[in-house]
Amino acid sequence: MAYKVIVVDSSPSLQKAVELALAAPEFTIFPFSDGLEAINAIAGLRPDAILAGLSLPTKDGYEVAGFARSQEGGRQIALFFVRGAFEPLDLRKVSEVDHDGIIVKPFDGESLADLVREAIDRKKELPSLPEEPVVEEVVEPEKPPGSVPAAGPAVLGCPGELEEKIRAIVREEIRNNRGELEKLAGEVVSAEFKKMLVEELKGIDTRKI
Repeated sequence: MAYKVIVVDSSPSLQKAVELALAAPEFTIFPFSDGLEAINAIAGLRPDAILAGLSLPTKDGYEVAGFARSQEGGRQIALFFVRGAFEPLDLRKVSEVDHDGIIVKPFDGESLADLVREAIDRKKELPSLPEEPVVEEVVEPEKPPGSVPAAGPAVLGCPGELEEKIRAIVREEIRNNRGELEKLAGEVVSAEFKKMLVEELKGIDTRKI
């Protein structure tokens, strides 16, 4: 399939020179002299390359290039600016558009064909990325009636029904064993008291009593 190339320039001689350099059957040239006409044709033609002169009626080459890049698949278009040897170049506008090169008139036809062909082939290797990221919606599976959700880690360390049940069991155990606990506490106190009394008696000299 022939490469489709839009050439938009106000000079008929430039259009003819490009048509001779980018010859059929490898290339099909679509010439325009007006920037707005070229813009209106871009979406329908879906060109492989655009050669845009700088000074054009209605819309200049910078606007044509910017519009082409903004379209769906615009990243895959090989885009060149065409200027005369002494034609002024707006560096700010040029820097705002991702372009593949600047062709200066007059040019060599064979070199032009190689340049455009290589740029088109390089652009076709670029992945076609969607304009907006695709976000897949995650749908939770339906739970059967009467099912109980599994307890996750969030249950740990959080007050709730389980913690209250544990506290109730501990309180019940304390009440049931209160007598034994009090008896054990008394025995511990008595043992400590006896030990202290023995120590005191050891320090008393009974001969002086």
